[in-house]
Amino acid sequence: MLYEFLQKSFLAEQNWQNFVLINILILATSFVTGFVALKYFLKLINRYNICRQPIRTDGPKTHLKEKKNTPTMGGLMIIFATIFTTILWVDLSHYYIFLTLIVLLSFSAIGFVDDFMKVRGSNSKGFRGSIKLILQFAIVGGVLLLLQIYDPRYLNDSVAIPFSNISINLGRAYIIFAILVIVGCANAVNLTDGLDGLLTVPAVIALAILGFIAYFSFAVQNNFNSDVLQLVFFCCALIGALLAFLKYNLKPAKIFMGDVGSLGIGAALGIIAIILKVELVFFIIALLFVIEAMSVILQVTSYKLRKKRIFLMAPIHHHFEKLGWSEVKVVKVFWLASLIFGLIGLAGFLYKF
Repeated sequence: MLYEFLQKSFLAEQNWQNFVLINILILATSFVTGFVALKYFLKLINRYNICRQPIRTDGPKTHLKEKKNTPTMGGLMIIFATIFTTILWVDLSHYYIFLTLIVLLSFSAIGFVDDFMKVRGSNSKGFRGSIKLILQFAIVGGVLLLLQIYDPRYLNDSVAIPFSNISINLGRAYIIFAILVIVGCANAVNLTDGLDGLLTVPAVIALAILGFIAYFSFAVQNNFNSDVLQLVFFCCALIGALLAFLKYNLKPAKIFMGDVGSLGIGAALGIIAIILKVELVFFIIALLFVIEAMSVILQVTSYKLRKKRIFLMAPIHHHFEKLGWSEVKVVKVFWLASLIFGLIGLAGFLYKF
């Protein structure tokens, strides 16, 4: 496979000049694969008139007209392009890649079942929420157990505080904390995927920053093994697939990602943050996703306790639409916010150096 070339030209000979070239090749491979796959996937969907996204009737009125009958499950092709490129360019025997792929595929499978139920039932309810969460917690718990068995460093149970040299030891509570990071990220990313192009760019920003942190950990800190470096290549593969999807998802979207994409991408981001031990830095990087999720939690809690809503509609991107913002304006503002959060998070990581 192509990863043999990677091992000889970069890892084995420490030829750092090839590093940028290899990442460009990985990104290009994933982009082209995703672009072509999505093109033919769309042709198949339109030919047989399948995989149509049910639209929430309580959402912005413009959605009922503009987004009706738009195909969904485009995330299938994102996952396909990422896996295909990873198999070509990355040594799958590296443990961190193996665990990341398990999380990506398992959460994508849950999302696929959810999407399938929505399409089949022609409604936006899908998979029962409690069952989804039980499956997610079980999967992540098993993966984290494997991670701790492979690398005792994850038994350290410490969490680094951004913009400081301080770490907090959570003890046995760390495993619960780590599970919440991954499951929370997966569902927060899923909630963010509500407007044309909204999720893709923030996900690319988060992946790019995590990829840089992985590279920095290998090249500068030099305290991780080459398993960590493989995460850089995985991040490039997923970025390439997301950029290909963005071409089809910008307003007016030709296809939606669906839970099959957003749940898998969110979970992959979470497990990478755990592997790199940058949990709180990642909280800042992913703050847009956190805000989206918190808006839903606050909305539901307020309505149950007080019978009053805090926002005109949740997640919060719909609140701004209800205020009269155009969809394009909401997306661009949220993209900018994501970039700012990402740069602040990166600064928090680099502060101690």
